[in-house]
Amino acid sequence: MARNQGRHRIARRTKIATALLGLSIAVGGLVVSTTTGDPERASADEVDKSQFVDITKVRPNVEEPRPGRNASTGSFTVDCGRNENGHFNPDNFIAQPGIRNGAQHLHDYVGNLSTNADSDNDSLLGAGTTCANGDESAYFWPVVRIDTEEEAGQRQNRDGDRNRRRDQDNQNQDNQNQNNQNQNNQNQDNEQEQAQLEEPNADNELAGNDGDIQRPAVVDITFKGNAREKVKEMPKFLRILYGDAKVTTNGPANARESWTCTGFENRLIKQYPICPEGSDVKRVHTFPSCLDGNNIDSENHRDHIKYPDENGECANGLTAVPELTISLTYEIPRQVQVNGQYKVDSFPEEDHNPFSDHDDFANVMPGRVMDRLVDCVNEGRKCRE
Repeated sequence: MARNQGRHRIARRTKIATALLGLSIAVGGLVVSTTTGDPERASADEVDKSQFVDITKVRPNVEEPRPGRNASTGSFTVDCGRNENGHFNPDNFIAQPGIRNGAQHLHDYVGNLSTNADSDNDSLLGAGTTCANGDESAYFWPVVRIDTEEEAGQRQNRDGDRNRRRDQDNQNQDNQNQNNQNQNNQNQDNEQEQAQLEEPNADNELAGNDGDIQRPAVVDITFKGNAREKVKEMPKFLRILYGDAKVTTNGPANARESWTCTGFENRLIKQYPICPEGSDVKRVHTFPSCLDGNNIDSENHRDHIKYPDENGECANGLTAVPELTISLTYEIPRQVQVNGQYKVDSFPEEDHNPFSDHDDFANVMPGRVMDRLVDCVNEGRKCRE
């Protein structure tokens, strides 16, 4: 399989000329910069190369709990494709319901075909799905992009042309309005222009998140059981979050080590991995699976469902439900990995921090599918649909 087969290119977002901004932002060692000089020297939204780690130098750190006598040891894998239909948006109806561009970064979607900022229980039902078995659940995560120096230079040239045209239009407008403009109007114009930067363009590109989208070569959606007990059905419309998209702001309590390489799944890291030849970059997102009664959500979207302890046991008062793991494999050229030129979309303040990787799930499975899932897991079978 060709190494670049998973790539999906979309048009670049419009930027304000760096001559006007004159900014270079450095946060926590992660640098965001642009230049107006030689395109060969251009860079944009780069990730600090110290965030890239050779996976072969990481010690194994993943341990599965030993199954007990009443364990549910089966698995149920759902084929929902890998977003071949290009369902992207910067929304999150779970964490920021009703807010367009609430995520400020682009999400990859599989499953439910209608998912956007305005999604609710009623709109998700009957909306159609990419899943082969009719599962209308919503599965979504931030996209991964490649952004090489060559691409940054080409983008900068295109942006420069657009900026010059826009600046000329703005100058003409300023000349027409010069007699009646006041300082308050100018401030309002600046605020409006800044707001435009923070909104996605028609091609779903966002300020601070650009480059070539890497569609996963493999999307594996698998539900497993619990090491100590049989699992119960997930309630319809259950919401679950994985990881923390704002780890820099919120701290590491809810963040998870997500990154690895194929063949090295026994080690997970919070940095971007550099994989050996023949191995691909992989993200592994395992969701919490100990539910508080039949609650489908909570105020912070976390209190209603927790992780089992290191022995796989749910705390008192919590019930085991199927444990969802979404694994995403990317065919990123090794030289791009070595050069530190791939990155996950993120909130602006995260600067593509790999530890901000996250995932979202809303259960919209038909009852008959959930019944099959629970029976398969509890009976110790391996099922695929």
